[in-house]
Amino acid sequence: MSMMSLRKTAVPVLVAGIAALLLVFGSAGTAPAAEEPIVVEAEGYAPVLNGDTTRARDEAKRQAYRDALEKGVGAYVEGITEMKDFQVVKDKVFSQAQGLVTGFEVLEEGERDDGVYYIKGRCTVSVRKLDGVLGPVVIDALGNPRVMVIVKESIDGEEPFLSTAEGEVQRIFQKAGYLMVDPRQARALDKRAYDTAKETGDVARLQELAESFRADVIIYGKAMSSVYANQSISGVRIYGVQSQFQLKAVITQTAYVLATETPAVRTKGTSPGDAAAKGLKQVGGEAAENLVHKVAYALVSGSAGGVPGRTVKVVVEEIGFSQAMKLKSALEETRGVTAVYQRAFREGKLELDVNTEGNAEDLAIRLDGMGLEITGLTAGTIEARWRGGSE
Repeated sequence: MSMMSLRKTAVPVLVAGIAALLLVFGSAGTAPAAEEPIVVEAEGYAPVLNGDTTRARDEAKRQAYRDALEKGVGAYVEGITEMKDFQVVKDKVFSQAQGLVTGFEVLEEGERDDGVYYIKGRCTVSVRKLDGVLGPVVIDALGNPRVMVIVKESIDGEEPFLSTAEGEVQRIFQKAGYLMVDPRQARALDKRAYDTAKETGDVARLQELAESFRADVIIYGKAMSSVYANQSISGVRIYGVQSQFQLKAVITQTAYVLATETPAVRTKGTSPGDAAAKGLKQVGGEAAENLVHKVAYALVSGSAGGVPGRTVKVVVEEIGFSQAMKLKSALEETRGVTAVYQRAFREGKLELDVNTEGNAEDLAIRLDGMGLEITGLTAGTIEARWRGGSE
């Protein structure tokens, strides 16, 4: 390998971006059991564009950190190795994300004769458990998504005053760092739509309700508890209750439904309500913990798996057909955009699903430079109008 300016030095630890963060924060169920750090050698490459070696070196380092995580904690990245590095990850993501790659010693680095920057290092990878909390690092990189929770709950056919399962799901998602929609406020503002979506569980109605409250994800569930045993033990009446829960997440901008969680448990208590509360809290917690990371994956990739890029819905008003096609072509050639799908064009209104390695804010900045006036922005949707008007 022909190299220029090869150096040996130690550098501060950074992390490969949101993909790498999600790998470790979101896959505790498949993590290796080992607690000891793992030492591996990793490599990274990046082209030097317009003589900018600093940027190329940074990109090469990120690739090396990701390579280290893939080699050191392979179980974490199974099935999602196609996720790409995200340039939009902010400096504070890097500065806060300690504990994954805990050491990085550069062995070789420099610009090759073919214009590619190369870096090779010895990395120390930690696999310590992080308590299932996504935290501000991941949430910020996801665009601070808003989540709405609705659970239809019954105990022996009667709806309780407060939903134990809903409260537990709300608590776990809030603990993970998601911005939550207050269900009581949502019902007060639009009782009919809320009650209809809750009663039917229809995806279209759930999606419509989520859109009305600017929620990027709506978590819907049905929880049911029923008495299966009733006996007196030492003069004390004991009730056995079986609780079942079905919980799913709907991604608002795509109507994509994540895999449904269906935990069940049997509990005992001195009354049906007492036993049911224990069971519903348990199944609510189990289902939510299984979904909380799947939602993060879906917000990044547009699905629950490893499809590169996250899906952002782009709606452009007052645009002619010719300009709409030119905009679509320009987006397809934009760096960081992995796919563009035209969903509709009618009466000067264009609707696109754009898969991007960044987030909605970064995509909006690019669209602004393409002649659009941004009129609305959420974590999963961009609303705009064509500055030149319709043709």
